Amino acid sequence: MISGARSPRGVRGRRPQLSRDTVVQTAVALVREQGLRQLSMRTLAERLRVTPMALYKHVANRDALVLLCAEAILQTLVVPAEQQDPVAWLRLLASRLRAVGLAHPGLMEFLLEQGPVVHTALVILDRTVSGLHAAGISWKEAGALHNTFFSWLAGAIRRQEPWDVGPPGTPPPFERFFEAAQALPARDYPGLAHSVPHMRATDVEREFEQSLGFMLEGIQRRIDARQAPSRKRPRRRQR
Repeated sequence: MISGARSPRGVRGRRPQLSRDTVVQTAVALVREQGLRQLSMRTLAERLRVTPMALYKHVANRDALVLLCAEAILQTLVVPAEQQDPVAWLRLLASRLRAVGLAHPGLMEFLLEQGPVVHTALVILDRTVSGLHAAGISWKEAGALHNTFFSWLAGAIRRQEPWDVGPPGTPPPFERFFEAAQALPARDYPGLAHSVPHMRATDVEREFEQSLGFMLEGIQRRIDARQAPSRKRPRRRQR
């Protein structure tokens, strides 16, 4: 038990034994319920039934707590085995990372703002770049492909978060966009007239899979283009 820590007023009962692991795991539970952006030392202290000052014996500040939470969350991700082609590896990883991200609102926004600053994210970066390089992509281009792919993935997951947590009766996603687009005359905006009905009919799961397909197809084309010259090299004539 942390000496000197008092339970907040109005909260009765025995105070829990505190440790860094207890603090982080309780914070992760709060992230699942409320989102990473809403996480604060005060709300965490209330959940643990201690004073906020008691937490600072285990984490330096909120920024340190967020880093620990992000790492703990990403450690639940099962990174696919590397014994497969990089495009198949990215497809499987994207599906698993999406599930983790949607279960922990705010995680993707944090990674978009800060980059892969925690260990597991750095491991994913290393394996992605190494796999693409082994498939014939230069180190420089492999790094750029990683950044492009995971920026899209984090943005796609972040975009879906409010759709999953909206209260009953919440209007369908992008309803204002559809109304604004349909209010314009079709003869002046043929692109909108032809595409918006299809956008409106596409559900979230189908849209994600379609977008993922676009991204992976582009990566596969670049791999094929880099491998093509080696396939076309003429064989040496035997003397």
